[in-house]
Amino acid sequence: MSGILLNCSAAKPAVLNLLLCQNVDRPFYCLGENSMRCLIRVVFAALVISSSNLYVQAAIAAQPVDFQPNTTRLVDDAVYDVNADGTYTVEVIRRVRINTDQGVHQDGQMSLRYSTSLEELNVEQAYTTTKDGKHIDVAPDRILEQQSAVGAQAPMFDDGKVKVIVFPGVEIGATLTLRFKRSQKKPLFPGQFSILDYYGAGTPWESVHLTIRAPVSMKLYVNTIDLDGGRVDPDKPDAQLWKWSMTNRPAHPPELNSVSNIDYSPHVAVSTFPDFAAVGAAYLNRAALKAAVTPAVQALADRLTLGVTDPRQQAEILYNWVSTSMRYVGIYLGFGGVVPHDAGTILDARYGDSKDLVTLLDALLAAKGIKSAPVLVNASDSYSIPKVAVPLGVFNHVITYLPAFNLFVDPTAGLARFGTLPVTELGKPALVTDDGSGAARIVTLPLANPDNARVTVTTQLTIDREGNVLGTSQIDNQGAFDFLARRIFSSIGPGLETQFASRVLTITGQDGTGAYTHGDVLDLTKPFRYKTQFTLPDYVLLPGPGAIQVAEGLGSLSNIGATFEQATLEKREYAMPMIGRHVTETTTITLPDDVKVPILPEPASIASQWGTYKSAYEANGRTITVTRNLDINLPGALLEPDQYPGFRKMGRAVKRDLRTQLVYD
Repeated sequence: MSGILLNCSAAKPAVLNLLLCQNVDRPFYCLGENSMRCLIRVVFAALVISSSNLYVQAAIAAQPVDFQPNTTRLVDDAVYDVNADGTYTVEVIRRVRINTDQGVHQDGQMSLRYSTSLEELNVEQAYTTTKDGKHIDVAPDRILEQQSAVGAQAPMFDDGKVKVIVFPGVEIGATLTLRFKRSQKKPLFPGQFSILDYYGAGTPWESVHLTIRAPVSMKLYVNTIDLDGGRVDPDKPDAQLWKWSMTNRPAHPPELNSVSNIDYSPHVAVSTFPDFAAVGAAYLNRAALKAAVTPAVQALADRLTLGVTDPRQQAEILYNWVSTSMRYVGIYLGFGGVVPHDAGTILDARYGDSKDLVTLLDALLAAKGIKSAPVLVNASDSYSIPKVAVPLGVFNHVITYLPAFNLFVDPTAGLARFGTLPVTELGKPALVTDDGSGAARIVTLPLANPDNARVTVTTQLTIDREGNVLGTSQIDNQGAFDFLARRIFSSIGPGLETQFASRVLTITGQDGTGAYTHGDVLDLTKPFRYKTQFTLPDYVLLPGPGAIQVAEGLGSLSNIGATFEQATLEKREYAMPMIGRHVTETTTITLPDDVKVPILPEPASIASQWGTYKSAYEANGRTITVTRNLDINLPGALLEPDQYPGFRKMGRAVKRDLRTQLVYD
C-alpha cells in the first residue's frame, strides 16, 4: 500500500474494529488505559452489547490454537513509472489465497480508495480461482464505486471514492487475483514524488516485486527494510531503474497492545525530498496562504477575546472555540490533497479535517498577533519514521504549535484541554513546519508524566448490618486522563449512565447497581470531574469472622489496576505504548458497630526503574482508610521488549497488593 497507511482490520479482531469505528464524530482513543477492559467499557458505553458479547464469549470459550493468518499474499507486484513533475502511474498485480473461514468473510472483497481530483483508478482484471481450479471472473456490476464514508458526511472537503471488488466463489483455498492501475494526475507537492510501500508482518508474503522507473535527473532518496535489491541498469534511455524483491516471508502473530505492525514490517520508502525540513517547508508554503485573516475571522477573534489582553488566555479561548464549535471530519492527510481550505470557507462550513481546523485556528491566532504553525504527526498506533523524508504514510494528521508558549495543541481532538494532547500523539516524532525561527524540524511531542497526567479517586464505603456496601466516589482528572474521561462520557447517550454503570460493575467482577454523574464534557475551562454512587449487595458475609478485599465499586475508569492490565504476557516481541501517570486512590470504609478489623494489613512499598507504588492502612474507631499511590515515569512513549519484564514484575507486585484483604470479626 502506498502513501497512506490505513489497515486497521488486518491488525485488530472484529470486536476491536467494532469499537474503534463507533458512530461518533471524532475517533475514540483507548491508548491511555491500553487494555481490553478499556475497550469493552466503550462497547458497553455505546450500548453495542448484544453483538459484541458474542465476540467476547467466543474468545473466552475458544481453545488456544496456532496462529493462522486469514490470507497469504502469493503475489504482490507493483511497477511505478514516475514523471519529472512528480506524477506517476503504478500497475499492481495482487494475488491472495484465503486460508480461514474468517478470511472468507472479511477478505472476500477488496477496497481501493482514491481521490478523484488527484488520481485515476482503473480495475483491469479481477477473478477468483477456486480450490479445484475453476476460474470465475468478477462481473462488472460487482465492481462497485462508492463515496467514502467520510466524504458522504463532508462532500466539500473530501472527494474520496472507494472501488469495492466483490469476488465470487470465495472459499478456503480459493485464490483472488486483482490487477489495477492507479495514475497520480497531480502530485501532492509540486515536482515531488514519494511512496512508502509496506508489507504487513501479520501476513505471509510468498513473492513481492517492486519496480520504480524515474527520470535519470530525478534525485531519489531510498530506505528499505528486509527487501533485497536496489538500483539496477536502466531499461530505457534517460531513466533510472530500481528493483526490490522479497520471497517466502512468514507471518508474525499480532501482539495485542503493541505498536502498529508498520513499525516492524518490511518496507520501501522513496522520496525526492532531501530531508524532513524540506517536507515541512513545502507543506507550510502552501498551507500558510490559506490561514489569511479575513474580516470575518478578525471579527470572530475580537468577539471571542473581548476584554482579554493576555496572549496565552486569548490563545486558549480561541483554541477552545475551535475545539468545541467546529465539527471534525476524519479525513486522513493526503486524501483530497495536502492543501487545506482557506479559513473563511472553513468558518462558513463549520467543519473540516485536521489540516482545515488547524488552518482556522492559525488564522484566529494571527488575528490577535499570536504566531502558530502546523505540525505533522501520525495519529494512529505507529511510532516510527523512516530514514528518508516520506511525507505520507509517516504523517496522517495535523496539529498546532505555539512557539511563544512552547505548546502543542490539537483542535481536532475536541475534548482535550488547552495544552493537552490525545494519548495517541504523546511522545511521538512530529514535524514542526516552523519552530518559531522560520525552520522546520523533527521534534518529539511532550510525554505524559506524574506531574501532568493525574487521577485522584476519593471513595467512601459504608457497610450496613446486612453486609451491603453503599458507596460514592469522586474522580478528578488531569492531562491525558482528563481527555480520556471526557471521551468516555461523551460516548454515552443521555440517560444511559445507569446502564453503563451496571456494565462496568459486571465486567469488573462486581454485583450491584450504580450511576454516574459528571460535568459538561465540552467545558474545557476547568478539569473534568465525575462522581459515582453504587450499591454492592451482600458484599460482606455477616456475622464474621471473614475477609474482604477493598471494594472497587465505581471508581476511576483509569485506576491503578488498569495500568498493568496489558502486562499479562510473559514477554513481548514488539514495543508497547505506555503513558506516565500519577494515580491516588483513597478509600474510607465505615464498618457496622459490631464489626472490627483487629489487625491491619502491612503497608506496601514497591519501587522499580519505571516508578513507585505505596499503600497504607489506618484505623480510627469504626473507620478504616486505605491509601494507594502509583507513579509511572517513563523516558519515552514506548516500553521496549527488553524493558517489559521489569514493568511486568512491578505490575504483578502491585496487583498482588491490590488483592490484600481486611480480616474482620
